[in-house]
Amino acid sequence: MGLGMQKWIYGMRARAPFSMQRKKSFTALPTYSRKFKIQPSKQRPIYDFGIIFGFVLGFIMLLSITNLVQSFKQHQNKVQMLNFQKDDWAFNFLMKSGENRLAKGKISAAYSEFQLAYAIRPHDKKLQELMHVTSGQLCLEN
Repeated sequence: MGLGMQKWIYGMRARAPFSMQRKKSFTALPTYSRKFKIQPSKQRPIYDFGIIFGFVLGFIMLLSITNLVQSFKQHQNKVQMLNFQKDDWAFNFLMKSGENRLAKGKISAAYSEFQLAYAIRPHDKKLQELMHVTSGQLCLEN
């Protein structure tokens, strides 16, 4: 009475190796499922976009790096010029101050000014002569 289908399923024999597959017990309904894959175009362009983009990006980076190096060198030159101007101003100030103190007879104060000027420019001839004169006068006093 209603046992025909079950009898057919359980009455199937085991299949032999390399034989055809058994019939399935029911028919599977087809389902709609598509898988889309991104595939390269059949018509290949002359130049690949990635290569062109890489070259353009590399060229832009090269230009920006050279510009950065050039601006850094300009900044460094400006800083050196400012330091030289400040040192020159300080040296001239110390020399004038030391000469004024030497003229007023404040030999130890003049010698200290000349020592500070010596730290800025140790090879100045006039400074070396003034330091020699003041050190000689300090030795005579003490």
